Amino acid sequence: MRAKYFFLVLLVVGCNKVPEPTSPVAQSKPKKADLELQEQCAKQAREEFKQAGWDKDSNFTNHYNEKLNRCFMLIEKTDAKLDPGTIWRTKILADAYEGRTIGLFSWHTEKGKKYWEVPPFQCEMMPPSGEKAICKSEAEFDEFVKTYME
Repeated sequence: MRAKYFFLVLLVVGCNKVPEPTSPVAQSKPKKADLELQEQCAKQAREEFKQAGWDKDSNFTNHYNEKLNRCFMLIEKTDAKLDPGTIWRTKILADAYEGRTIGLFSWHTEKGKKYWEVPPFQCEMMPPSGEKAICKSEAEFDEFVKTYME
């Protein structure tokens, strides 16, 4: 009986052990080189955004993609001033160093139609493979962008 009890205690104690995590420094501190590449990417994207002449109504996000070893930027703009009564929405995915456009989405409202009834004015995806593809929606374009920006 004592042997059964001892075995049961060992089993319960053994099952309740939490595995010790690896070094907290290794878990929470990204590689210094990665941080430097991210900082360089942010700086380059900011410079490219300014040099391209985007106005204050535009914004951008940047991302260093470690897998592709590239710096990408996504520029977005919504404009109601260009054509009074019409709202334009534009998104451009570009390589921040090469300045090459990888994706382009442009859409505008149309009088008498709901926004979901209006297809993109222009929606192109141009991956590095060089095969240009036409997208049919903003959601499709956003999925394409995710492959570069995440």
